Amino acid sequence: MLPTAAAASSESEEAGGSDQASFVGAGLAPVGAPVEPVELAELVTPGRLVELSSPPSGGGACISTAASLLRRAQREGETTAWVQPRGGMLYPPDLHEAGIDLEALVVVHVPEDEGAAGLCKAAELLLRSSAFGLVVVDLGSLPSGGARSASRTSWQGRLLGLSRQHDSRVILLTEKPSDADSLGPLIGLRVEPQRIRRADGSFTVEPHVLKNKSGAPVSPAASRFVGPPGLR
Repeated sequence: MLPTAAAASSESEEAGGSDQASFVGAGLAPVGAPVEPVELAELVTPGRLVELSSPPSGGGACISTAASLLRRAQREGETTAWVQPRGGMLYPPDLHEAGIDLEALVVVHVPEDEGAAGLCKAAELLLRSSAFGLVVVDLGSLPSGGARSASRTSWQGRLLGLSRQHDSRVILLTEKPSDADSLGPLIGLRVEPQRIRRADGSFTVEPHVLKNKSGAPVSPAASRFVGPPGLR
């Protein structure tokens, strides 16, 4: 069973200019200004590759965060998709509990032996259809080292180009230590969600920004989640 689940409360274009208005429009603050918390969804903008990473023991926080972004996209009227290796971590009952419309979610299962290349190819085909506003690619469920080929800029370049062309969001899930490099230079934002258990059995997930190519300081707001019965 998925180790995370239903969100209980908060719902939580890459800024190209250097002026203050550009930063404000993207939920960012100019350098030197106080950094106000913003919803992570405001930073996950169309035409930008976003990496959600977690250490080997913290994958649940990544899945919960990605599910929260899925829910937000669906409520904005976007069609969404999730690409994962066959037997990946996605657990439909938890997604339903989290408020995600399963009938409006396309889930693609890629044979594990096709590795990261197969996952990225599936995401590329989805984006080329121009039918999806958000595509999540779960590279973290691959065997150790399986996501290495996703660091190739050729794959990232195609995904980035298609996301810009079709005004789509692309989220890549990875499993790695905090001090490891991001997938590559085309990753616009890398976030490491960290899960903290509360006394009432719920969880707080705090997104920590490890890379932000906009150059501006950002502080995503924490979200509170309620785990499945086995974790309460």
